[in-house]
Amino acid sequence: MNELWHVYLSAWPTVWARETTRYVVAATLMATILTLFWRAGLARRKLQPRDPVHGQWRREFLASLRTAFIFSLLGAVVAVGDHQGWITIYKDFRQAGPLYLVLSLALMLVVHDTYFYWAHRTRHHRRLFALFHRTHHLSRTPTPWAAYAFAIPEAVVHGAFVPLFLLVVPMHGLGLLAFGIVQILRNVMGHAGTEVHPAAFGPGRWLGWNNTTTHHDLHHEAGRYNYGLYFRWWDKLMGTEHPDYPRKFEAIVLPASGTTAPAGADRLLARALAYVMAGGLLLSADPVHAQEGPVGRWVTPGAAAVVEILPCTGTAGLCGTVRWLWDGMDDKGRPRLDIQNADASQRARPLVGLSILSGLTRAANGGWEGRIYNPEDGQTYRAILRRPTADTLTIEGCVLFICQKQVWRSAGSLAAALQ
Repeated sequence: MNELWHVYLSAWPTVWARETTRYVVAATLMATILTLFWRAGLARRKLQPRDPVHGQWRREFLASLRTAFIFSLLGAVVAVGDHQGWITIYKDFRQAGPLYLVLSLALMLVVHDTYFYWAHRTRHHRRLFALFHRTHHLSRTPTPWAAYAFAIPEAVVHGAFVPLFLLVVPMHGLGLLAFGIVQILRNVMGHAGTEVHPAAFGPGRWLGWNNTTTHHDLHHEAGRYNYGLYFRWWDKLMGTEHPDYPRKFEAIVLPASGTTAPAGADRLLARALAYVMAGGLLLSADPVHAQEGPVGRWVTPGAAAVVEILPCTGTAGLCGTVRWLWDGMDDKGRPRLDIQNADASQRARPLVGLSILSGLTRAANGGWEGRIYNPEDGQTYRAILRRPTADTLTIEGCVLFICQKQVWRSAGSLAAALQ
């Protein structure tokens, strides 16, 4: 249990920073785009005649920061699940290729939209609305800062989706990163208060199955209808789409004159929206896999030895070599040798410079697996390595069903502590 708490508390600050930064960056970029392109055509795409009330953005911002904090508390659970092997997060394409990445991401978005629709519609029940959803609907004329403006119970419902989904469907770390970017971008766009989607997103057009800013803004204005997040499917199927949505979108994007905004302005807007996504990609971080693999120098318990892990020479995977021993000399001042080796021809090898880890490759559960040689008994065992934090590495050497675990510390952290 102490180890799980250590993993959780080590992962949480990174998750919290990621969630907060992603929200602040996305909302700031969207607000900036609205300001820069207001006179270039966005002013006539304003969806409601009223303006946000005085001080509204501050309330939305503070509520969203609270939601990011709650998301981080739930997101750090993913790190624990990955560490324990309860969930599977692929680190590269050896276990599951690029096609799986694309298909699993598409599935995650579809399932999330379903989860969101029914949870959202349920929160509008008269017995649940005040507790769960009233805080969000205080923004009748929303701004991009309202993207995460939820009450605490509603934030918990939203934040629970990713851990629940990962219990069922393995994902690539890159897929989780992409999902986080897509959901926050769609969120700030949905609360922009001004239609930022081009005519191709209109009902009956080739991208018309997607939600738009108009679609979600009608939900805030009317207080019901339009419960979906990404897509219109569930609202169409369940008869909960606002009956005036097609007409209003067309009226906003295609004015009565039948002409659209100048092509140059549309291209600039599209480019600016692309910058939002690029900024999200650059400034978002994966909470579970922010740490690198086990490459580096590690100190064994009691500072008995320093082991350096690097790519193997001439073979695939990683290997670990003893670089220093606390007791590297015998009582005669000679280097200690590998005298316990089962192969008599190897017993003259010095322990310093000895390769004790070999063939370490990524495992499906997120760790590294290979072989570890124990100079104390001259035997080689199956090795399982995990890196729960930047400064720790857990090593399990197993034979049959018996495993012994050690925690190694990074040499850098030990050196820093001694300064």
